[in-house]
Amino acid sequence: MADSSDFYQEQRGTGPGTAVQPTVSEIKQGFAAGPAAEPAPKLFQPLTIRGLTLKNRLAMSPMCMYSSHDGFATDFHLVHAGQYALRGVGLVVMEASGVAPEGRITPNCLGIWKDEHIPKLQQIVDFAHTNKAAIGIQLAHAGR
Repeated sequence: MADSSDFYQEQRGTGPGTAVQPTVSEIKQGFAAGPAAEPAPKLFQPLTIRGLTLKNRLAMSPMCMYSSHDGFATDFHLVHAGQYALRGVGLVVMEASGVAPEGRITPNCLGIWKDEHIPKLQQIVDFAHTNKAAIGIQLAHAGR
C-alpha cells in the first residue's frame, strides 16, 4: 500500500494560513482585486528566522494540558497540537515537557526523558510538517 500521509494535504494545495495571489478568473469576476493590490498583511507573510522559514507569523504558544500518563503523549496531544497545524498556524509549540520525571510540574505533564516517548511525539511532528507547520517543544524542569 502506498504511503498516504500526505493525501489530504495534496488535495488542499497550499492550505489555510497561506497568503495566495488571486486567480485571473477571480479578478475578472470581481471577487478579488488585481495584481496591483496591496501585499498580504504582515501576519500572513512568511517569516525567516535563521534557517527556519515559517509560512506565516501565527504561532501557538505552549499550553500545559496535564493529559499524559508517565510523560507519554497520546492521541489527545496529536489532535490538540494537530488542529492548529491543520488550520494554518505557522508555528506550533508543544507544551512544557519534563526532561526528568522528578522535574515535572504535575504527574500528568508531558515528558521527553526516555526514548519510549519519541514515537508518539514523532507522529505529532510528522503531522505538523505534513500541514506545512513548524513545530517545537518547550523543555521544562520544575526544580525539584
